[in-house]
Amino acid sequence: MSSAEIKEYLHKQIEVLDDRFLKAIYAMLQSYSKEMTDPKLSSGQKKELEKRRQRHLSGESKSYTWQEVKDRIRQ
Repeated sequence: MSSAEIKEYLHKQIEVLDDRFLKAIYAMLQSYSKEMTDPKLSSGQKKELEKRRQRHLSGESKSYTWQEVKDRIRQ
């Protein structure tokens, strides 16, 4: 079943589902959306990000503008 067919099926079912089932789907979608917007990082990843952030803030590491990044990629 293609994504388009699944979406069409779900749209039709939403109109006829009972409240209990709709609430279950809603909770599942909220949980999924939260996971997608709030990724879980390991403590090691968090430490590395903080280390890089501190180097950036102190001027120890070089930063690039978006235009500089695009120019480097094109070279």
